[in-house]
Amino acid sequence: MAPTPRHPSLTGWDPVAEGNFLASVFALDGVAGLEIPFSGKLHKEDEAWFLRQLPEDACFVVTTIPGTMARVQADQSFGLASTSASGRRSALDFVQDALESVKRLNGQLGRPAVVALELHAAPVAAKDAASAAALEASLTELAGRDTAGARLVLEHCDALISGQAPAKGFLPLEAEAEAVQRAGDATGHPFGMVVNWGRSVIEQRRPEAGHEHITYLRERGLLGGVVLSGCSSIDTRYGPAWADVHVPPAPPESARSGASDPTIRSDELLEPGSLLTIGRIEECLRAAGPLSETGFRAIKVAAPPNASVEQRVMAIAQTLTVAQQPSRNLQT
Repeated sequence: MAPTPRHPSLTGWDPVAEGNFLASVFALDGVAGLEIPFSGKLHKEDEAWFLRQLPEDACFVVTTIPGTMARVQADQSFGLASTSASGRRSALDFVQDALESVKRLNGQLGRPAVVALELHAAPVAAKDAASAAALEASLTELAGRDTAGARLVLEHCDALISGQAPAKGFLPLEAEAEAVQRAGDATGHPFGMVVNWGRSVIEQRRPEAGHEHITYLRERGLLGGVVLSGCSSIDTRYGPAWADVHVPPAPPESARSGASDPTIRSDELLEPGSLLTIGRIEECLRAAGPLSETGFRAIKVAAPPNASVEQRVMAIAQTLTVAQQPSRNLQT
């Protein structure tokens, strides 16, 4: 499993605390690597310091979603699927920056440690601002670049749905899959797509959507990874209903009464109001099939606001315990 690291302090950077956090996460049973957020560099404070904290034998997935969203907020035409020539060019340049960061990480560890670079079909698909044709053109161009051994994969985020406030609001899954398929056929690059369970469910407002998206992509031969990130149809301590805030999974003993339990122990960081249950994890992992054919498996989980380093590590540990119950053979 590859968890996504969360900055252990919301009030300022503490390298000692963050170093302890990273070491503790890597020491957890079942952690084979990390998903690293890329915003323009691999660490918002000190990339060189961060790279020195990484174990020599770990594997990594670099995701461009934080930098993508920041740039979309500054320029609504930014994105690989943009119908604006300048917006698409800016996105291609941003991906090149991410590829350079992949090379720096690999150089630090002396091997091709980054297994995948996650891309996204920004911008918001409103008023013909985005198209599958533009996305295909971007992917086709990127296939000719040096990826330093990393597979280029498109993470599906929630599509723009009429009458529904989006979290991301990008292209529909089917349009993305068509672009990825065509770019792969044209270039020979082994493009794939990643399902983030929570983002698929947020899009459809149905917990079955994650399984459906996984099945759809696997049947097309495009599944390149599964990220177990939860969400909730009700307000929780992690955020409002249907927010893309990486709600932890439901605890095994949860009665799922339809309400977040305010009496849950302070050291219990799973969320009874989460739609991501052990049963749904099991059906998704079964649908995804073998790692050798369908890419990496990862968890993405938040901790409560103002959580300590210990609580953040515990949130990851508890989520791993739930994710590993359906199968003890998961790895990245």
